[in-house]
Amino acid sequence: MAALLVVALVVALPLVAQRVDGSADEFSGQRFAFVPALGWAVCAALAAVICTRHLQIAARRTVKVGSGLALAYDALPVLLLIPWPIAVLAAWSGHLLLMTATLVLCVYHVVLLVPRLMTDPTPSWVPGAPVVSLVVANVFVDNRTPAEAAQQLVSTGGDVVVIVESTADFMATFDAQGGADTYPNRVVDPDSTSDYVVAIVTNRALGPRSKFCTVGPLRVVVAEIEMDGNSLLIIALNPMATLDAGGHETWTEQLQALEEFLPTLDGPVVIAGDLNSTRYRPEFEQIMALGYTDAIDALGKGLSASFKLAARSGLGGVVRLDHALTNSDVHGVSMKNLEACGSDHIPFQLELAVRAARG
Repeated sequence: MAALLVVALVVALPLVAQRVDGSADEFSGQRFAFVPALGWAVCAALAAVICTRHLQIAARRTVKVGSGLALAYDALPVLLLIPWPIAVLAAWSGHLLLMTATLVLCVYHVVLLVPRLMTDPTPSWVPGAPVVSLVVANVFVDNRTPAEAAQQLVSTGGDVVVIVESTADFMATFDAQGGADTYPNRVVDPDSTSDYVVAIVTNRALGPRSKFCTVGPLRVVVAEIEMDGNSLLIIALNPMATLDAGGHETWTEQLQALEEFLPTLDGPVVIAGDLNSTRYRPEFEQIMALGYTDAIDALGKGLSASFKLAARSGLGGVVRLDHALTNSDVHGVSMKNLEACGSDHIPFQLELAVRAARG
């Protein structure tokens, strides 16, 4: 159904525009000139992605899409840069209908991005609440400088470190760089062969709810961190990447499992790790609808990226795939990105205020 909507809009919108926009053939003296036609095709394709996204959000799991649309959702902030120059060109050439269509997409772009630059109000309970420092790092299974990455994590001074792609080799390097002494308490995924293993290491005491578990197809590491007057549950995970064979189907099933798992938890909760998704996917929105907030967005830093196209690329990140989602009993106080240190992901350190137990 979603694919049919995309095809219908891409094919129909330029044809309708040709009939409605009487100026469409003035650009180069040819019938429905190439440049306006290309502009309408871009508008149609983006409109199809946006409509399908909102249809999927409204219909929840009844609408399924393929990996191509999932990646288009992830890239929406970048894809929506395209209508801006088209709007200028359409205005200059007198194609007012095309200009109007592209301006609508430009407005949508602004509405999509501006809230991620705004800081959420600080809850009244935050001042004086205990604070925990959380580091989230995908260290990359093919990291060529694991000692440097491990040393960075040890030196952060964080209370809790979520290590994604925490292979046995990396954890041995981490311990050799002082991790064994600095972070003696840990919960790990026992899988020694997967590229998706996750570990939580901490200098805080672990509570009885700390465990590794499987939730359907999803592997989850849970650490209960003892706080002053309360305890904090940190849920660490790394769902499958969309570009892996069968990855999007598995990822969708894993997010559905997470959605069913979260309501079973109580007290302050943080979901942290490489979620292999930006927040623009409908499945991500469904997790947020359970009462979770993207802590980085809440601090007005939602446009900071965490994934690079290559580990050795000199360019910065392009999208944010690494997240920390908090329920109403946890609130971000500050956040900073760290150096990539041989990874294709940029780690971050987040200070979190944890609400004291109510009652």
